[in-house]
Amino acid sequence: MRRASPRDRATAPRAARAKARARRWAARALVLAAPVAVVLDDFARRRARIVDFEPGELAFYFASAAVGVVLWTCLLSAASRARGAGRWPIRVLVAICALLCVGSQLYTFARYGAYMNHRAVLVGTSFLPSVGQQLWFDRWTFLRSLSPAIAAAIAVPALASRLAPMRQRARGWLCLDVALVAALTAMFVSPERGAEQGQPPDVMYVSAMGQLMRARWDHNETVERVHPGPRSPEPVPAFVARPSRPRNVVMVITESVRAQSVCVEYTPDCKVTPFSNAAAKDRIPLTQMRALDSTTAISLAVMWNGLLPTSDRAVQHTAPILWEYAHAAGLESAYYTSQNLLFGNSGLWLEGQPWTRHVSATQIEPDATYEVGADDGKLVDHVIGDVGALEEPWLAVVHLSNTHFPYKVDPDDMPFTPQEEATGPGYENEILNRYQDSIHMQDKAFARLIRALRARPESERTVIVYVSDHGEQMREKGAVGHTGTLFDPEIRIPFWIDAPPAALTDAERASLRALERTPVTHLDVFPTIMDLLGFWDAPELAALRSRVAGQSLLRGGSPVDRAIAMTNCSELWACAFKNWGAIKGTKKLIAHQGDSAWSCYDVADDPGEERRLDLAECADLLPLAEGTSAGKRPF
Repeated sequence: MRRASPRDRATAPRAARAKARARRWAARALVLAAPVAVVLDDFARRRARIVDFEPGELAFYFASAAVGVVLWTCLLSAASRARGAGRWPIRVLVAICALLCVGSQLYTFARYGAYMNHRAVLVGTSFLPSVGQQLWFDRWTFLRSLSPAIAAAIAVPALASRLAPMRQRARGWLCLDVALVAALTAMFVSPERGAEQGQPPDVMYVSAMGQLMRARWDHNETVERVHPGPRSPEPVPAFVARPSRPRNVVMVITESVRAQSVCVEYTPDCKVTPFSNAAAKDRIPLTQMRALDSTTAISLAVMWNGLLPTSDRAVQHTAPILWEYAHAAGLESAYYTSQNLLFGNSGLWLEGQPWTRHVSATQIEPDATYEVGADDGKLVDHVIGDVGALEEPWLAVVHLSNTHFPYKVDPDDMPFTPQEEATGPGYENEILNRYQDSIHMQDKAFARLIRALRARPESERTVIVYVSDHGEQMREKGAVGHTGTLFDPEIRIPFWIDAPPAALTDAERASLRALERTPVTHLDVFPTIMDLLGFWDAPELAALRSRVAGQSLLRGGSPVDRAIAMTNCSELWACAFKNWGAIKGTKKLIAHQGDSAWSCYDVADDPGEERRLDLAECADLLPLAEGTSAGKRPF
């Protein structure tokens, strides 16, 4: 055997040292690559928005990114120790942080086209049971979003410890100290110093938690104002209802149903809502009805009190709503809903209403969920058996809720397949099918209600008004659900009136027919219900009527050339993701917090909102959009 020469013996330690150095640098590169990858991934997703930041905003973004890199590098380095029991708690901490700060942000972006920031966290904490149910219903998309983060959190410390473990305990403690300083910096430096959504997602999450802690500590008013509170309604003076014809009114409100997913006007071969289509063949459709928001609480307030969605919070809580007007006129009324009234604090907002008959989700099904409520079919059965107890003339509001995500379906009758609850990219067709199956199921129950009402003795005096609170996006604009944007999938809604020949005057019917293709909004729904009931002309209501923003559709509705503000960020309901704009006729000016400028569209020529017009085309809407109570711009 050849003996090693002195040169070989001298070379061996140098080779070992070089190999050790290479392993150390590889371990350091691996530890550094993970947080850098988060920033690069964010840049790939939001490049157009980030490069449009102002210089100061861009500096804040990169400073935040640096804080995130330091935080993760220190945690991962401390977790890469090969010995000592202390490394395991640190690795668990890294995994938890990765799940929350990265995984949950990937899910939020996949669902809403925006990351969870301090505002979304403040809103979300006001209805945590609902958030929990949504995550469970959408668990597969959620788990897929978490998988890359948890895989990296487990693999990086394990590989780094094999390559070049941290051997000195003192260095580990130093890393943890630096990580703590970085975390505190991210938590308590206000994100308002930068742009809207002006941080990488991981730092944005840490910042959101810090702002939530600060808001709780300071008893910040924002925490208390994220949803409707108890009302102190202004009294409605007694008056006499004088409708043009004796009639009862049934207002049917559905949840999250968009115009393009139903047959608004009668169609012989209707596939999406065949049951109501056949049950109300002579309905009068208004095919260009739009909500001014895509949030249930705001829409219901607009339809029940007639105020603009930008109205002051105090005004919203003192303005009378439909049942209070009916009570002042001596009419019996009802509110039948399959919605869980714990959702969005709606039960507190409606507390003390003077309705004659009432039932809600938990009275029908004690375990009704926050999201979809009780079964719409069971609610319809209750209404059919109960509505006869009302003395004519009466008002009944029937509020259906099963078409809210995750979209309740009948497993024995699903004409639209394949379908899944998953909302992530790649499941666009499946989630749309589930949504359509849910509408199909609800439509069967709704048609039973129509047929039952038309079989009653007072049928010839009963008018049915059908409307949705808002629409629903199915990734046409990058997200699933509602409240995130003001694009037409989220705000263009079905609306029709079914009235027997004797229930409307010729002039009223002609007015509705003339509006079948005319742009109208939710603002005209309240005046129309009031007009149908014979309340609109009561002189005792003059002062209250002067605050109502719309006009009765029985008399032509609001002027088409009137500009109206739109917003999901009202004082009645704080928005998780900033978005607002203005509309006039078919022209829309809208923006989302992820945008860098306003977008102008004309939905008459471009119903898919694919072609942004020059801003000059919407110049008359800009002052209104930038002058809402929500602020100057959402971006």
